[in-house]
Amino acid sequence: MAMARGVTPRPLAEDAGEATPLHRRLPGADDFVDYPAAWYWLCAARDLDTGPLARRMLGGDVVAYRTQGGEVVVMDARCSHLGADLGRGRLVGDCIQCPFHGWRYAPNGHCVHVPQASTIPRRARQRVYPAIERHGMVFLFNGPEPLFPLPFFFGERPDEFVAGIPVAFVADSTWSMVAAHGYDRQHFETVHSRRLHGQLLVDTPAPFARRSRYTADVVGTAYYDRFLRRCAGATVEISITTWGGTLVLITGRFGRVSSRFIIALEPLEGGRTLCRVLVFAQKAGGILRRCLQPLDLRVRRHLTRAYLVDEVRSLGSPRYHTTNFSEGDREMIEYFRWAATLPASGYERSDATSA
Repeated sequence: MAMARGVTPRPLAEDAGEATPLHRRLPGADDFVDYPAAWYWLCAARDLDTGPLARRMLGGDVVAYRTQGGEVVVMDARCSHLGADLGRGRLVGDCIQCPFHGWRYAPNGHCVHVPQASTIPRRARQRVYPAIERHGMVFLFNGPEPLFPLPFFFGERPDEFVAGIPVAFVADSTWSMVAAHGYDRQHFETVHSRRLHGQLLVDTPAPFARRSRYTADVVGTAYYDRFLRRCAGATVEISITTWGGTLVLITGRFGRVSSRFIIALEPLEGGRTLCRVLVFAQKAGGILRRCLQPLDLRVRRHLTRAYLVDEVRSLGSPRYHTTNFSEGDREMIEYFRWAATLPASGYERSDATSA
C-alpha cells in the first residue's frame, strides 16, 4: 500500500523555552483535531461475509464490503446523489448499488452507472478510505492515503501472532486525554499500582509515533496483580507507543511471560472515546499448545480488561485544562504538544453535496 509522501505533523507555535509558564507551553483545547489522520478499528472481518456493513464513525457514516476477489472496500456511506444509505444497498459485481436510485460505485469510489442517464455527473463519487485486514479485523485509515503503515509491535511479525476477541468500553474523555495516560508518570502508581524504578523514558521512534518506557514493580492488591506476581513476575518492563493518536501499542515483559495488546481509540461525539482492547499472543506450536491457545487468549483478555476498565471506573471524566498542570506533568505536557501537531484527514464532511 502506498504511503503519502511529504506529509508532516502540523506546526505548533513555539514558546520562549523552559522559563515560559506551563500554561503558555501547552496547546489550547481547540488545537487537537477531532479525528486524526490515523488508523481506526472498523469491524471484525467476518462482519463483511453477509454483505455491506454500515457504521457511524469519524463524524459521519462509512460503508464497507468485500469484492469478489476478497478485497475490502471502505467508502462514505451517504450516496453523492441524494444521501441515501449505501449500507442498505446491494453488491453488483465489485460495485455497491444505492438502494434509492440505483447509482453504482466502483471500489475506487467513482460512479460507473446511473440508470437512464447517458452521462455520469462529475461529482458522482464517494470518498474512499484505505483499509487493511489483519488478525481477523479490518482497519481503515482516515484520509486518502496512509501517512504510515498499520503498526505492530516493534521487532515482531504480525503473522506470528493471534488475536483475541476485542473488549470495548467508553471513556468519558477525548482521544487525546485517553492516550495521555501513557505519559502520565504519576498515575502509574496511584491508579495502576506500578512503582517505577526510575524515570519515564520518552522518544519518537518513527514519524507520527510517540513512545514511553519504564520498569516498575507490581505492588497492587487487586486479584489480577496478585495473579501476575505469582504467575508472571513481580517486575515488569513496559513500552507504550501511540501511533497517530488513535492506536496505542503496549508491551509488558515480566520475568516469565510477555503481554501485548493494542488499544484502538475511536473519538465519539460529545468528547467521549470508544476504546477497543485487542489482546495478542504468539502462535502456539504443537497440538496441545494450539488447543490451549484460546484459553490463553481468554485469560489475557480478562486480565487486561480488568486492568483497564478499573482505571476508567476510578477516574470519572478527566478534562484537559491548560492552567491545571504542574512540573510533575512534564512528560504529559510534551505529549500534548506532540498530539496537537497531528494532522486531520484532509476529508471535510461539509464537502458532501448533491451531484
